[in-house]
Amino acid sequence: YLSDISIILERKGVLKNIGLHRAWKLFFAMALAGHWCGCGFFYTAMTQALRGNPSTWPQDIGIYRVHDTAELNLYHVEMLKSTSEAYIQSLYWAYITMITTGFGDIVPLSIPETVWCIISMYVGVLITTCAIANLQLLVTNMDAARTQFQQKLELTKKYTRYRRLPSSLTSRIISFYEYSWDLLKGADEEKFLSELPGSLQQQVANFMYRDLISSLPVLRKANNALLNALADCAEISTFSPHDDILKPGEPVRGAVLVSRGELIVLNGKTVERKMQQFDRFAEESLFIPKVSDRLIRANTFCEVFLMPAIAFQDIINAQCDSAHITQMKDTALTLAKNSVKANKMFGSGVDVVPMRGFNKYCHPDSRFRKVWDCLILMGLSYYIIAIPLNIMKSVRSHFFVDNAALLIV
Repeated sequence: YLSDISIILERKGVLKNIGLHRAWKLFFAMALAGHWCGCGFFYTAMTQALRGNPSTWPQDIGIYRVHDTAELNLYHVEMLKSTSEAYIQSLYWAYITMITTGFGDIVPLSIPETVWCIISMYVGVLITTCAIANLQLLVTNMDAARTQFQQKLELTKKYTRYRRLPSSLTSRIISFYEYSWDLLKGADEEKFLSELPGSLQQQVANFMYRDLISSLPVLRKANNALLNALADCAEISTFSPHDDILKPGEPVRGAVLVSRGELIVLNGKTVERKMQQFDRFAEESLFIPKVSDRLIRANTFCEVFLMPAIAFQDIINAQCDSAHITQMKDTALTLAKNSVKANKMFGSGVDVVPMRGFNKYCHPDSRFRKVWDCLILMGLSYYIIAIPLNIMKSVRSHFFVDNAALLIV
């Protein structure tokens, strides 16, 4: 039954770690063992009381009182507290004994009670040891990916120092690893996909790229078979900030789509367009050869999707008729001719103006701004600590002023 409950909780997303499965089972085992040990401890004492033993722990703390009848040699137990109070006291003794705390307020007073106490301690030590070991394993597993990531960063820094790489390049490498960690939390996406069978790889690719591919105006009326085939030949790459994705004069291999992050299209030194998720560039290159006359640069960490023109042509020639292909080509060329309107739709030109004077010190990446933020953090930390202390001091002063007798005592 416990395994069935674990499976149900795992499917509902309550238990996401194998250590949590063991933890709640050990918790249940501890609760059940505490119940049996507490009830057994009370039963042992009650049996001794009915046999005439005047020293039992419930009688010592006032749970019951024993009356004897000398003529018949019989003993009667009178409960001074309710059954629930007696159960709570027994349960309390069981747990403080099983976790080897033992405050000393409830102690065995007879040999049978002492024997039961020893058995309970052995059971408690066994379960507590398993619980502590499982907790250690749980914490270790939860932090294992982070520890591995930090070790990878340390090795990267050692390598960059050994090769004497520039600090700017080292910073970009570290930033890329941190971006990958924030995105995947240490998971190796390529290894994960390579281990899947071909059918599952196809389904994952369809789920990841299908919405992005269907956002192309030339493919908005495409059927599922065509979208699935195009998703299989897609190429996706990750770029760091300020990486040049496409330079002026380079031949365009196909349509460029943004899956995550932000790109900028530069015409000289002017930002002509900012591209974000589902934005596209040079989709006419799917039908006609094109040479880039703009510079496409990554503005943030971004994932860029490339639909190769050669693979695109092979797929549509195999699955579409000539009329449909002609319609897609006309749509792409029409959008290319209306690039000015597209710029108005997706963002107007913005001149890159270098910051001068005091404004450059207020930039978030400036050294002055970082030092200023550190000073603000130190000031906030001081007030967070000082304000409660001042309140306590004020309350204490008023307390002793209003209660002069306590101050004298």
